[in-house]
Amino acid sequence: MEPAQKQQQYGIVRVDSAGRRWYTQRFKSEIVAQCLQPGASVSRISIEHGLNTNLVRKWVQRVRAEGPDIPKLMPVIVSQSDASVATRSSSIAIEIRVGSALIGIGTEAPAHQIEAIVRALR
Repeated sequence: MEPAQKQQQYGIVRVDSAGRRWYTQRFKSEIVAQCLQPGASVSRISIEHGLNTNLVRKWVQRVRAEGPDIPKLMPVIVSQSDASVATRSSSIAIEIRVGSALIGIGTEAPAHQIEAIVRALR
């Protein structure tokens, strides 16, 4: 494979005289998307792609700064038993079914958490 093809494969647009690499926006977006997955390691992803970890961290920070403000969600408890849902149903104000999953939002849930759940389900 020729050097130009190899660089393009790795998302490199150009390399300047100082050896600095310029990457395509698509490549950067793919790397950042991997880093934003729950439990992802920025260091591991950087090493896998032959990138400097600090560079990738900057890309992630830029996306977070430019992106919409994502509210923190309340913890979700997944239960396999329908009996436990029935016993708690008196304290549940909203019940949402998504496939086989059931989301119960209690009467004491703050409005911003309910709003965040509804936005996440869109």
